[in-house]
Amino acid sequence: MIPIYRMQYSKEGTARYISHLDLLRAFERAGRRAGLPLAFTRGFNPHPIISFAAPLGVGIAGEVEYVDLELTADITAGEVLKALSSTLPEGIQLLEVRMISEHSPGLMAGVERATYRAVAKLKCQLDQKKIDESIATFLDRTEVWVERKNKAGGKMKFNIRPGIFDMSGRSESGKIIINVELKAGSRGNIRIEEVIEAFQTVNPLPLAERFILNRTGLFTMDGQIKKTLW
Repeated sequence: MIPIYRMQYSKEGTARYISHLDLLRAFERAGRRAGLPLAFTRGFNPHPIISFAAPLGVGIAGEVEYVDLELTADITAGEVLKALSSTLPEGIQLLEVRMISEHSPGLMAGVERATYRAVAKLKCQLDQKKIDESIATFLDRTEVWVERKNKAGGKMKFNIRPGIFDMSGRSESGKIIINVELKAGSRGNIRIEEVIEAFQTVNPLPLAERFILNRTGLFTMDGQIKKTLW
């Protein structure tokens, strides 16, 4: 049996500005410093076998993220957690580690939904009715078009509305808090930045600052039921 460890972690604070490639390197360096028996790919340029659930955009924090790490020796999940916790950079915290079967679905193949929280200070107080009406107006649209770059370097129009599953909001302590559930994964991915920008275009809110974005969860789907990636 190949020992594979599924790790749940958070990426917050200054770590939200670490790119996906730098995050991969951070886990690789942490594994080496911790003295873990990392498994490597074969070929001319071998690298540790580490796979993430879904990349986070630079500047977006992740409260419950997942990464798989393959080792060459069977050690306990608790030992992996202890070893890595002291070697990861500031802002990246391991929450839990579990050993999984080598036949378990890969993380990227399993991700289908993601939840986000967007928070910003308001210039003036908004009542709940105004917030609810703004969100309802946005969700009533059958099309929400955004521009994305294509592989040729040009731009193309893309309708993100089918991938917006839920949206709600409230005001609290002079801030607007918006929660969103979006399509995610290798079979289609909707970016929270696109949704928030489109929402602000349709229903501008009196913001005193830009939204701070957090991904709050990643899920797979069993029919209509959301499940975590364990």
